[in-house]
Amino acid sequence: MILSYGGKNCWAFKDWMEINFQVSKSAPKEITFTNKNVVSAMCFEGPNAAGKSCALRVLSFITDFCRNSFNYPADNPIMFDSYYNNSKSSQFYIRFTLPKDATSEYKYEVTLSKEKVQSEKLTKKKNKQTTVLFKRNNNKVIEDEICKGITNIIYKPKASFISTMIQYGIKEIIPFSNFFAGIISNVSYLQTLDDPLSDYVAKFFFDNPELHKKVVNKLKYWDTGIRDVEIIPANDNQGRTVFMSVFHHNTDADNDTLPFQSQSTGTKLLYNRLSDFIMTIERGGVLVFDELDNHLHTNIIPMLIEMFLDKEINNNNAQIVFTSHNTMLLDELKKYRVYLFKKINGESICYRIDELPGNNSLRNDRSLEQMYKAGMLGGQPDVEEE
Repeated sequence: MILSYGGKNCWAFKDWMEINFQVSKSAPKEITFTNKNVVSAMCFEGPNAAGKSCALRVLSFITDFCRNSFNYPADNPIMFDSYYNNSKSSQFYIRFTLPKDATSEYKYEVTLSKEKVQSEKLTKKKNKQTTVLFKRNNNKVIEDEICKGITNIIYKPKASFISTMIQYGIKEIIPFSNFFAGIISNVSYLQTLDDPLSDYVAKFFFDNPELHKKVVNKLKYWDTGIRDVEIIPANDNQGRTVFMSVFHHNTDADNDTLPFQSQSTGTKLLYNRLSDFIMTIERGGVLVFDELDNHLHTNIIPMLIEMFLDKEINNNNAQIVFTSHNTMLLDELKKYRVYLFKKINGESICYRIDELPGNNSLRNDRSLEQMYKAGMLGGQPDVEEE
């Protein structure tokens, strides 16, 4: 599970932006997972352009950099932006636990420019004792408890040591590689990714029939008028095999089938997205989702989130972190699972609602949505009538 992550001098954040999934010991036990008081969901609310997507982008960058940077083209800059593209160094970190080592805390830290890694460190904390597993300054390794005895590793200036060890097949790095592989995101370097094309999704579901069955059952349960979805292989005009999703609807018409392209935008999005939700829940990863409520009914969003909040369903400690403009979720998630964002003089800042001064007045039985709309919590658009 992710315990916390953050970045400094990156995208909309001049100073440190930190997202903390650990809550105080006084928080209700029913909202936390593991003995480290970690929550399974975190929502980012606030005005447009306040930095919500940038906060997701920080996590997506850390994930991609740790796993894939060895394969970056050597001539390309490292794929992140400093605050208003200044020339100062940027910093990132993530604290996390591994599934088979929940008692230990790991922390990855990196300082870099767009041209090179300046320093990297991975530490392990257990029983209040911290051990350095790897430390690197530029391309010089200072400490290494992972690759003992292996001397032929070449570190690229723009590649993380984790992605480098993955390429060299160092077995000790596999748990960390698997952790970052379990973080699924729809946020890229500069933008929110469009949903996959229908033929790609159909091929994926054709190869994973059990997962497809679970997705279809969810669609039927949420009453989208669907009776079944069939994956049909066919040959295109070049003789290649393509796959189509054909939807069977509850109707009195003679023909009850419609192709994927004829479905509503909301049904398409649910069909494409539900596989990520189900796989994350079953495998115990992290789902990073920008604009979760885009094109979806307000009643469906809480049901998607409840998959992560319900401990009987979410028995592998899966997490979701997402942006939303649906203020109804404030009362669903409570003060411990919502960060509010705002921008001051071009700089984005954020805070978890329970971190507000005088938060003792924010009782769990009081409507946060009403307080937010009344301007008592901040993080609202500053709109004046024309």
